[in-house]
Amino acid sequence: MPRPIYRLMLSDGFTFGFPPRDWALEAYARLRDEIAPGTPWMIAGLAVDVMPVAASAIERGYHLRVGLEDAPLGTDRSNPELVAAAARLIREAGCEPATAAEVRAALAAGA
Repeated sequence: MPRPIYRLMLSDGFTFGFPPRDWALEAYARLRDEIAPGTPWMIAGLAVDVMPVAASAIERGYHLRVGLEDAPLGTDRSNPELVAAAARLIREAGCEPATAAEVRAALAAGA
């Protein structure tokens, strides 16, 4: 069975998951350490802007998913703008965004 990638859902508009706050990332980190240490995790959202906690998530080693599906309904930002903003944050954290080929290879390897 392939190794799962856990998606940590954040939302301000729905009653599942947590709002995008640092304490929520801490709670998710504790849960990860308890039930699935060392597995890859990503933050994502629904009806929310995850960018305020993106830098904290990246520092914790989480992956970041952004795009129109994750953005607040009615956002005036385009998908390329959201992705560019995320890539900028990743680089500011001293990392390099993965290419599509790198993601596919990591998934195939079970990383």
